Amino acid sequence: ETNHHGKGPVHINIPISEPLFRFTTDALPEVRVITRYHGLNIYDRDYNDLIDRMNKYRKRMVIVGQMNLIYLFEKRYTKLLYKHFVWLTEHIGNRTTPGIPVKNFDTALHAMPEEKAGQMAPELLITYGGHIVSKRLKQFLRRNPPKEHWHVSPDGEVVDLYGSLTTVIEMDPFEFLEKIAGLLDNLTPEYPRVWENYCKMIPEPAFAYSEMAAVGALIKALPESCSLHLANSSVIRYAQLYSIPSTIEVCCNRGTSGIDGSLSTAVGYAAASDKLNFVAIGDLSFFYDMNALWNVNVRPNLRILLLNNGGGEIFRTLPGLELSDTSHEYITGVHKTSAKGWAEERGFLYLRVDNEAQLPEAMKTLAQPESVEQPILLEVFTDKDEDVRILKDYYHQLK
Repeated sequence: ETNHHGKGPVHINIPISEPLFRFTTDALPEVRVITRYHGLNIYDRDYNDLIDRMNKYRKRMVIVGQMNLIYLFEKRYTKLLYKHFVWLTEHIGNRTTPGIPVKNFDTALHAMPEEKAGQMAPELLITYGGHIVSKRLKQFLRRNPPKEHWHVSPDGEVVDLYGSLTTVIEMDPFEFLEKIAGLLDNLTPEYPRVWENYCKMIPEPAFAYSEMAAVGALIKALPESCSLHLANSSVIRYAQLYSIPSTIEVCCNRGTSGIDGSLSTAVGYAAASDKLNFVAIGDLSFFYDMNALWNVNVRPNLRILLLNNGGGEIFRTLPGLELSDTSHEYITGVHKTSAKGWAEERGFLYLRVDNEAQLPEAMKTLAQPESVEQPILLEVFTDKDEDVRILKDYYHQLK
């Protein structure tokens, strides 16, 4: 409406007889404010406050998610950054941290006594990169939230994975790290060493014959420079139990439905690669996407390790998921299928392993860097019940 002089609007409050919302409390709940920075400007007072807050914390952690990029930090930045933070990343993060990160944190968190959680939890958490696989890390940080969580990404998107996000910094994460390197205080905190020393005590597993042992055997047989494609979902978790050299590029289809297109992606990547490309994949993922091998661009640089234990055993290892006999049929996907006929039809050299004695020689053939005239598929058959038992025993003995 306009006022009586016709000179602009006048606002009228019209009483409403019935409230639009039925509040059951006297006050609105407290909210967590998330502040976004569009880059970091040294002339910005808010930015100076950010640095002051960062230097206030003694327990600082950086978690790096999935990144295909391999980034080489300059030595001067590496030295300044590495000592001030705990650096956690998974194999799918590749070489995107300054210095050597902690990678076996998932197993360490499983072994960690409850009374130690407070000592190990960060006050300041900084994250960059994409997906994090470890459920234990997510649960640990949700139960022990940091006072501040800063996420650094070029798109500035709000991703509150741990339920404690306070700051979004919209810029390239490596530019951010190089910018803050010289602004960190000179005090070297003890917190990073506490994490490193604790995780060093966790031994690398030595599994009996199982699909976990097959993944470990592949990783140990890999040539110095190659690409390793980890399908979902058990394979990526098994690989995390072992050390992988930083010279090996690790690729993985992380997303809403893990098995979708994992083999297709690897086949396409290998077709455009001049390196050997190894694929570690479970039976359900493989048979779901087996038409990926029906591709004229499949070359001898493709090597597939197929773990076949007759179903998706991850559904039997997840805590709290008790399956009936009917559920096993529809959820675990029990089957008695082999890839032999399809692999040979598509021109692959087919290898089969049924026991521990056969594994080393077959793995040696799969991983040989010497040129062969055809791609290779190694199918390792294990017992689903035995795989589950061996894995549970391993975690049980860590406690």
